[in-house]
Amino acid sequence: MPEPRIDYVFGYGSLVARRAALMVEGARFPAVPARLGGFRRLWGVAMNNWEAAPSKKHYVDRADGRAPRVRIAFLDIEEKAGAGVNGLAIPVDAAHLAALDVREVNYERIDVSTAVEPRLPHRVFTYRGTDAARARRREGESGAEICVSSDYLAAVRRAFADLGADALAEFELTTAVLPFPQRDLELIQPAPGSEDISVS
Repeated sequence: MPEPRIDYVFGYGSLVARRAALMVEGARFPAVPARLGGFRRLWGVAMNNWEAAPSKKHYVDRADGRAPRVRIAFLDIEEKAGAGVNGLAIPVDAAHLAALDVREVNYERIDVSTAVEPRLPHRVFTYRGTDAARARRREGESGAEICVSSDYLAAVRRAFADLGADALAEFELTTAVLPFPQRDLELIQPAPGSEDISVS
């Protein structure tokens, strides 16, 4: 009987929180702590919060409930010889992968099967920032205020801590120093059934 067709997605930020195993045709595929070689982790992409419609994910300031005119930065990876980042290889079927492609609007999916350790007998993808999302991050340095959601950073750190103290320590060691201030922002999720193509 042929093995069910699944792939893995290497998460290096908020996706690390997705640790559930995947059941496909009676077979169980666990998430696997892994390392992606040849890349470094940095705060490389941003979204324009003022462009988000009420039906899309956006952020509001907890102090006044308003959506501030800011660019919000998120984690990204870029190629760098000799570097590496830790994370989690998450099992996905075709439907899960398609949903992630929609969800990760500021990112593009690339095949990193040969760069992930341990090697898996499946294709492994990850998401890196699009040129447009990276340009927004660069523009934010000299234009509109750019910040990082304190909730986002806390959630990422919590996800790595759940993998173990060593995983969190490696995350801190292999992540570029936060170049922007944190801001107490609340993520507003779209209403059920509405189109959702914003960054997490």
